[in-house]
Amino acid sequence: MKQAHLLKITEVVPQGSDAVLVSFAPGDALRTQFGFKPGQYLTVEGGPENDRQWRCYSITSDPMQECISVLVRRVQSGLVSNWICDHVRADDVLSVFPPAGSFVLRHPGEPLLLFAGGSGIAPIFSLARQALQSGAPAVVLFYANRNAETMMLSSELAELKAQFEGKLQIRFWNDEIDGRPSEADIIAFAADAGLTDTYLCGPDPFMRLVRQSLVNAGHDPAQLYCEEFAQAPDQAVEEGGSVSTLTVTLKGKTHQLSVRPKETLLAAMIHGKLTVPHACKVGECASCMCRLEHGNVERLSNSVLDEDDEASGWLLACRTYATGDAIAVRFP
Repeated sequence: MKQAHLLKITEVVPQGSDAVLVSFAPGDALRTQFGFKPGQYLTVEGGPENDRQWRCYSITSDPMQECISVLVRRVQSGLVSNWICDHVRADDVLSVFPPAGSFVLRHPGEPLLLFAGGSGIAPIFSLARQALQSGAPAVVLFYANRNAETMMLSSELAELKAQFEGKLQIRFWNDEIDGRPSEADIIAFAADAGLTDTYLCGPDPFMRLVRQSLVNAGHDPAQLYCEEFAQAPDQAVEEGGSVSTLTVTLKGKTHQLSVRPKETLLAAMIHGKLTVPHACKVGECASCMCRLEHGNVERLSNSVLDEDDEASGWLLACRTYATGDAIAVRFP
C-alpha cells in the first residue's frame, strides 16, 4: 500500500498575493517512490496540531529536478492551505504521500489547447512544459485570474515562452479588467487553436463554462480532459433499499452513522460532519485509508491497495460501499 513519508521543505516562494510554491527534497532513498508524471499531485498533511487534514496539491516542478514543488493557494476557510501559507517555512518537515493522479498528457508531442483558472495553472503549466519539451509545434493557453496581483507562476511562464519562442501562445485573462469570461470568449479563443486535445483545470464554475462552451462549438468531448481530483464520484446514491449502520472509530472516539445504498463510506462520514482524513476522493492518495473491523463491504477499484492489503482489512473510505446491515471501521 501507499505510505506517507516525512519530507523536508527546501524552499517556500510567494506566488502572487495569496499563494506559495513549496519545494520538498525526497532525497535519494525516496527518489523512485516520488517519481512522477507532469500533471500529477502530492497529498500533503497540514493544519493546526489538533486538527491535521490531508489535501492534494498539483506538482509544478520538472520530473528531472531533484526537488519536487507544489503550488498552494489560500482558499476561504481553507484549513490546510491557509495554514501552509501562514506557517510553513524552509527546513520544516511535512508528511506527504507519493505522487498520484491521472491528469497527464495522452499525446505529448502534439498541439495542445489549455485552460487554467487561478491555481489551476499548476498542472496546466506542467503539461505545457512537457508538450513543448516533447516537440509539440504549438501550445495555446488561456489563463484566467481575478486580477494581476493574484496571478501565479508568472515568471515561470515567461521563461517557458522565451525558451520555446513562437510555440507558446498565452492569453492572460484579468477578471477586473476583462470581466468574467463568457462562452463567446472561450469559443473565440479556442477557434484559433483548432480541434485538438484540450486540458482544463480551475474552479468548478470555470471548468463547467469552458467544457460546455467547447462542446457547443463542436469539440469532441473525448478530447476534453478535466482535473477533478477534488470531486467525489458519490452522486449516484440509490434511493430506497436498506440503510446500513456505520460505526466509525476516529481519534479514540466512536461515532454511528447511516449509509445509504451505493453511498461511499467517506460521503456518509462527511455528511455526518465527521472530520475524517481525506483529499482526492477518487482512490489515489490513500489519505482516507482505514481498517474494516466487522461487516461486509463492496470495494471499488483504486490505485492504493493491493490484494494483500484488502485481505488484511484495509479499505479506502472514498471507494467503499456498505453491503450489510452493520459495519465498523477504524482509522489508524
